[in-house]
Amino acid sequence: MTETVSPEIRLVLLLSLPDPDRDEVDAMLDLLNRPLDWNQVLGMLTVHRVIGMAWHNIVRHAIEHRQTLLSSYFFKSLKVTAAGQQLMAREQMTRTADVQRALDRAGVRSAVLKGGAVAAMAYPEPGLRMFHDNDLLVDRDRLPDAVAVLGDLGYVQGSWDYTTASVRPAPRRQVLHVAMHSHQTYSYMKPTPEAASLECHRLDVHFSVDLMTGNRSDRAVSALLDDRVDMSGLSTISVTDMFIFTCLHFSREAVHRGEVMALKDLVLYKLVDVVALMAKTDPDAVVARAGQLGFARDVYFTLHHADALFPRRIPASLLDRLRPDDLGYLDEVRQGHEEVHRWRAPMVQRMFDVHRLHELGGELRIPVLGT
Repeated sequence: MTETVSPEIRLVLLLSLPDPDRDEVDAMLDLLNRPLDWNQVLGMLTVHRVIGMAWHNIVRHAIEHRQTLLSSYFFKSLKVTAAGQQLMAREQMTRTADVQRALDRAGVRSAVLKGGAVAAMAYPEPGLRMFHDNDLLVDRDRLPDAVAVLGDLGYVQGSWDYTTASVRPAPRRQVLHVAMHSHQTYSYMKPTPEAASLECHRLDVHFSVDLMTGNRSDRAVSALLDDRVDMSGLSTISVTDMFIFTCLHFSREAVHRGEVMALKDLVLYKLVDVVALMAKTDPDAVVARAGQLGFARDVYFTLHHADALFPRRIPASLLDRLRPDDLGYLDEVRQGHEEVHRWRAPMVQRMFDVHRLHELGGELRIPVLGT
């Protein structure tokens, strides 16, 4: 937060911060009592999926001042959304645990990536971390067995049809294309009419961790599954591996042109995950494991940008040990193996600027409703 940003952005960063210190709390309270643009603050918290953490920080540090704070009117919106997230998180995790037990009975190893696993590992309550789907890692050679289990459980590959409250099956060519050219299968979905908040349970089955590519990483997948742990009823990769995978996930999406054009490249919750996991992670283990898995450059990419948004949360010694000789890749946008753009604005400004797409030549594909 060292660059010059608006007070609204400063407040969003402070509200998103896991375990703020006394100075950060004081700065948060000062901003909460200013006449800010609360529409903008609420919009950024929503778009960047950090309302759960924001409400947690307000309850811990600001709620006792609600009678005098200028911001108190917008607290109710945060409370309602956070309560919904908590309910949905429990419903998601319960059903994912059920699927994992079925896979285990069939002899298929699985581990939860991101979502519910990060929520259980790094946050005081699972509902503080919003997630809409559930990512499962399996060995690639056991993928047919995993698919058979999901079919027996009633899961269908497709997309959710809100009009009919049912799964719209995906065309076979799309199912095959995703499996052949990416690191995961087409999404599996199952309606959950008995749930209070969840319309369907969605699973993305990963068989590689070389994200955003069609490359296979069987040895890395096997290593991650060998070291999986139990966490809140879920089988997941270890904390160190989750930290590395979370860094990998952010770094790959942040530079991918398709993700940039969809405004999915920079979403704040991904770096909040990194900061939250950092508090649970041994830096020495990160360096060793990132080198072993071949993801040291990806990890440095994410930690560099996390440090820019949340100073002092990433140990300087860890950054020094991971820093590559060439840092030019930190501002790249790539399409395949080709660099197509190099950002001019710093990360903290790009994170909250939807107009950053104009830097890519103005190829804005804004959908027109009804067409």
